[in-house]
Amino acid sequence: MSYCPQRLVRSRFSAGLPSWDPHHRWYRPRTGFQAARASSNDASNSRSLSSYPADTVVTHPTLSPSLNDRRLTNVSWEGSSSVSDLKSSFHPVQTSRHDQIRSQSLKAPQDQSPHSEYEPDASTPGSRRQAFGRFRGVLSIPERSNIFGSGSAPKIVYNTKVVINGHLRDRQRVLHPSAVALEKRIRYQSLFYSGAEVRKWRLACSDLYRSKFYEREMENELLITLKLDSVEQILLEKLKIDSLGRFREAWESLSKREKSTRWHKLSLWVLKICPEYALDFLLVTNQSKDRPVFVMVADAFLFLDAFHYDTLKRWRNGTHTYQSVLQSALRPSNWPILFLPQKGVRLFVKRASREAVHHAFQLVRQRKIHTKAETYLCFMWRFTELGDIDKALEALGNVQRMRQADFQLDSDAVKRHCCKLLTLDSVQEGPNGRNFYILPKLLEKGVRPDRDMMNIVLSNAFKTGDEQLGLDMLEYMRANGYEWDSYTYLTLLNDAVARGDRNRVTSLVREVEPDEELQKNPWIASKIFHAHFVFTGKHINPDDDPDAVFYSMLDMYNQLHDITPLKELSILPPEYTPPPGGDNTPPTPIALYLMIATYLRCRKRVSIGQRLYSIFRSLVLQGHPAIAPLAATDHTYNEFLIAFRDNPRGLRPAMRVVEDMLQSSAQNETDLDPRGSPASHARPSARTWTILMSCFVYNNQPHAAEKVKEMMAEHNIDYNKATWNVMVSNHANRQNVSDLAKTIKSMEDEGFIVDSYNMKSLRYLRDPERLWVALEELDKMAEPPINKLASSKSSARVTEKKKSDQLLDRGLRRLSEKMKPKL
Repeated sequence: MSYCPQRLVRSRFSAGLPSWDPHHRWYRPRTGFQAARASSNDASNSRSLSSYPADTVVTHPTLSPSLNDRRLTNVSWEGSSSVSDLKSSFHPVQTSRHDQIRSQSLKAPQDQSPHSEYEPDASTPGSRRQAFGRFRGVLSIPERSNIFGSGSAPKIVYNTKVVINGHLRDRQRVLHPSAVALEKRIRYQSLFYSGAEVRKWRLACSDLYRSKFYEREMENELLITLKLDSVEQILLEKLKIDSLGRFREAWESLSKREKSTRWHKLSLWVLKICPEYALDFLLVTNQSKDRPVFVMVADAFLFLDAFHYDTLKRWRNGTHTYQSVLQSALRPSNWPILFLPQKGVRLFVKRASREAVHHAFQLVRQRKIHTKAETYLCFMWRFTELGDIDKALEALGNVQRMRQADFQLDSDAVKRHCCKLLTLDSVQEGPNGRNFYILPKLLEKGVRPDRDMMNIVLSNAFKTGDEQLGLDMLEYMRANGYEWDSYTYLTLLNDAVARGDRNRVTSLVREVEPDEELQKNPWIASKIFHAHFVFTGKHINPDDDPDAVFYSMLDMYNQLHDITPLKELSILPPEYTPPPGGDNTPPTPIALYLMIATYLRCRKRVSIGQRLYSIFRSLVLQGHPAIAPLAATDHTYNEFLIAFRDNPRGLRPAMRVVEDMLQSSAQNETDLDPRGSPASHARPSARTWTILMSCFVYNNQPHAAEKVKEMMAEHNIDYNKATWNVMVSNHANRQNVSDLAKTIKSMEDEGFIVDSYNMKSLRYLRDPERLWVALEELDKMAEPPINKLASSKSSARVTEKKKSDQLLDRGLRRLSEKMKPKL
């Protein structure tokens, strides 16, 4: 029997919602199979709104028109888009896809279990057309509602194509009673809408999206003539004044019928007129026991995320945020089981928290929710972004099992996601020795690496620090015919620069020069420029001429970029004219950073650094298109701190740099750059605080250095190895053995060991034996944690600590022996 009350006209199955008025839909054949796009995560990649049914065909072995319903037998229906995949939502470029819903009087194969979720289509296209012709391509209203009735298990045929034995087949699903019952319960909790009303609303939302995207006038009649009555005006005012109080009370006082009518108009109004109140509206209405239709809520969030995310991501209402409202309104427990709008789900996966995404993935598997390969790829992308390798591989396994056309393991979409996942790969010890963790698992699944994947494997091999492993992978690529591209050369350049192999860099540059395409590649050009800085400007030899070093960098810069920003920074005089033949492209942030760093290292006067910083800071606050992006990271600020470190007069300017960073980052929530985007200002990083601390240590200001340590604690900055090194050096210079011992002990507790840099600092101790005694006393006072012995890492930590103690012991004894003759 149908779940729809007898007093109501039977609902259209495509909408899955009760209706008060008999709205019929006309069947229109689809124009042809169009391949689905790869996993996409923003609304601008959606397709045009389709007013036709979803990608499904509903078959039932026992359906036949009754005599009482003969007048409705040949009535055609126009499908509700409430069940259509959000892939057919709104897209400004691509054409819409025509989907169908049709009935077949075909019994499910006897050898197929009704508990199975998806099955390949065993029938031939010809037999489907014959059955389709007998029923005139449609189901009557009573027939369509019987999909939830008793009898043999019905079967759903989706228009999504799967590959079975090398042939394209329609994806099928035999309905299980538990899935039908859960679908009924979820839909019963939704507001009443006819399919025509849902379609009308979505068309209006689509036109609103298009008008915003193309910056044109709206064409939809509903949007143009949209007006609120007196009751809706009152609701809107309460929404603006007190959404969680007065508006919630007024909304809950409405009947289910009234909520349906009011939500239909108010939702379009807030999206069109006042999107700043859209989250308040969606929050309250989706917390009601009568929720809006999922596909309509998903469309609303797709619009907001596409055009108002930069503003709404800073929205707050009590404890509610944009993310929390989206997670509540699109929560997985309300996802339809049989016909799930995929675009809304992908938006949820993109914006939700780690816990919410894991819960959604688990629920999709438990409930066997209708999910496409594109959506599973989106899960894979999100898990990769979260660093959850095993879950990403599990999502890839689901894509493999679905066998969806255009999303096989050798498809471009799947390989792009595998490339992204491989960036997390690392070498681990296993029963068969050291090996990569992710790559073998991809090979076991049947993924065949292409050049892009091999480039990432090559990069991972060099990142291990084992040069021979990287060279072996390079030889494997050459032996198997993988042609080197820009990514390959960039990986080789990165490795050579990291190892300080200047000859290797020179050799690679000679290989790149004959290829004009590689030579003009911005990434390779930037890396070659960076390599020149590392070998010339980063560490200037005392015998080198600073002017020659600077102009050497300037000559290479002239070949790549426009010099106007350098003149605006007063690095170059206004009358300077570059030599002919260079490019005039806008400089990248990396190129500008390298020139500023070179200039500061070649001009070491504090006054020059102060003047340059004042100009730099002014241009950043003005939103200079080339210079303002430098404030998004701490690199340029750190260079100014290094320039101020060598002179006591640079301590005040150094403090000003950090204060400016703190002030600008605190204003990120309210400031906008000239393009209307939130201004990006980096907070002081652990490296920034460490350099500031070293400024005071190098200039014999230990108390100021301790003050910096307190400020780091206030801003929740974790110490890195460089921070510990500076703190050890500070206490050693002051001959503060007690604090030095505590610092070394704390450093070891954090997992860092005493290295050669620390031993250099300990040479300044007048009495090294006191440090050894102090460390022994601290070891006796410290009680080992009870659970430390049970830790899987205990053996490694003990071995590491023994090595640290031995190194420290040898160093202290050598210092003691050297000090004895002097005493």
